[in-house]
Amino acid sequence: MGTQNRLWYQKKRTWFLLFFVICTGLFISTLPKELPRNVAYLAKAYSEPEIAEGALAIAKRNPKIIALLGELEPMHTFDMVEGSVGYSKTGDSVAITIGVRGDKKIKNIRSKMDVLAEKVNGKWEYVNIKVRIKKPDELKQTIPILVK
Repeated sequence: MGTQNRLWYQKKRTWFLLFFVICTGLFISTLPKELPRNVAYLAKAYSEPEIAEGALAIAKRNPKIIALLGELEPMHTFDMVEGSVGYSKTGDSVAITIGVRGDKKIKNIRSKMDVLAEKVNGKWEYVNIKVRIKKPDELKQTIPILVK
């Protein structure tokens, strides 16, 4: 009488657990090998927000950016997650790509800011800052903000 009264999911519990373990293993095996490094870079970039914020402040003063996008909005929490971050092996240079938005309400405008900075005497100095307008196609261009 013991096995007759058990519910169907109690009878199949071992198979469900095995299926779950196999699916989890397959999912983990498909993750990119660089994922831990990328997460570490992202965490480091969040701990040094002055890099991206300083570049944004420089870009805000560019007249061409103001004409196309309007006044640039401050960075949002997930802007770096949507972009990319890469540090050199020694950690003394960084390349960051983040989305930027202006207060002009242009439909479907997509733009990114690329920042390359190096740490000199404990302070970040910008090597290159540019804004890429990706969409709409009629506005598509790259605007150099700072080139050294």
